Amino acid sequence: MDQADCGSCYAASSVRMLTARHKITTNNTKAIPWSINFPLQCSEYNQGCKGGYGFLLAKWSDDVGLLPATCMPYNTQGSCKLECDLKKVGKRYRAANHRYVGSFYGHANEQIMMEELVANGPLSVGIEPDDDFMYYADGVYRSSSTKKYNINDEWTQVDHGVLLVGYGEEDGQKYWKIQNSWGPDWGEDGFFRIIRGVDESAIESMGEAVDVVEDEQNGRRVDALFAQLDSLAAVKKHAL
Repeated sequence: MDQADCGSCYAASSVRMLTARHKITTNNTKAIPWSINFPLQCSEYNQGCKGGYGFLLAKWSDDVGLLPATCMPYNTQGSCKLECDLKKVGKRYRAANHRYVGSFYGHANEQIMMEELVANGPLSVGIEPDDDFMYYADGVYRSSSTKKYNINDEWTQVDHGVLLVGYGEEDGQKYWKIQNSWGPDWGEDGFFRIIRGVDESAIESMGEAVDVVEDEQNGRRVDALFAQLDSLAAVKKHAL
């Protein structure tokens, strides 16, 4: 996907993680992806296209629930408006068990991230690359900066959310394989590789994992949200 002119990287990486993990746990590669626009446009926990945090998106998706992408396709000019009949959605799900990889913020490292990836699927990570990252085309990315990140810092600045999907080694150089959200024409068909094991661009400073579980309330919180929005719209229309 291409996030376009919207600061939705936090939503794209988090929801794509939820989609991948749902496909793994249900053993269904054809499962419809979860809607990125649902939490992006409807959640009051973040700032929509003006940015946000993955852990708050996970919290909202736990508190409210998830919807298939067919109910609200990605659209940077979109709004919190359904394009499906909720009665026909089928089994309902929500996010659950949000956690920082390594048990708490700042405790991630190469080995723990690899173990989480293999055991449970892709995970959302934050990065703080240099400006040259915009022009990445292929190969294993290494920042031109000499700035060093301390994985033991209480807080590390990151400004872009991406999805960690794999790891490997090329000519003796270890790397992470990452899915970006800048379209298929950027990088290696929308993906990039970055040096693994040295916290390059803060890649190993913060990893987040979330699971998908069946919604024990069978979507009632999602239904209530849209019922409330419809009611407010009706009141506003009547007032006009």
